[in-house]
Amino acid sequence: MNLEELEAKITELADIEEINKLERIYGYYLDNYMQEEIVDLFSDDTESVEVADRGVFLGKEGVKKFFIGYLGRGGKPRPSDEMAIHTQLQGVVNVDPGGKTAKGRWYCLMIQAHYGIEPGVPRAGWGFGVYENEYVKEEGKWKFKKLYYNLTFRSPYEDGWVKTPMVAGGLAEGADRPPTAYSPYPNQKLVPFHWKHPITGE
Repeated sequence: MNLEELEAKITELADIEEINKLERIYGYYLDNYMQEEIVDLFSDDTESVEVADRGVFLGKEGVKKFFIGYLGRGGKPRPSDEMAIHTQLQGVVNVDPGGKTAKGRWYCLMIQAHYGIEPGVPRAGWGFGVYENEYVKEEGKWKFKKLYYNLTFRSPYEDGWVKTPMVAGGLAEGADRPPTAYSPYPNQKLVPFHWKHPITGE
């Protein structure tokens, strides 16, 4: 490996670490209801945000509509007894040739106390799904270009996902399009990997 190749490899590793950090920071902001801060993690040239059965939100305005208008209830404070922890696991990040775009895949395990299970009553719940996200490097900083989250289950704690695989779903107000793919347990489908097999190349 010559000096130029070594420098390129170091840059790639640094980019991967920055994307890992971006994804983790997004998770912490999501847990703590910091919607404005989440919006700032997205490129002005964002393609879309799609989360479960909530639909597709297009562009940076779509990012605002989803995270502030929908999840953030238009800026209203979150009830003190509502909780959502999004633990992101098993991340795989690949930087595209040229070092300006990248893709990442993550599992997300949710531990929740929210009102979506039974109206007016906070209930404990589980959730699980997979992210397949795209990123872009702008002025030396990595940002989200496209966020896609496929939900496998969203279940009451007491029932579990075999008995009650999905609660509190449906198309979100303000969505630009219906979801492109949504097949929760027990009819879940593999979200395609963004990478080729590391050994066979297939």
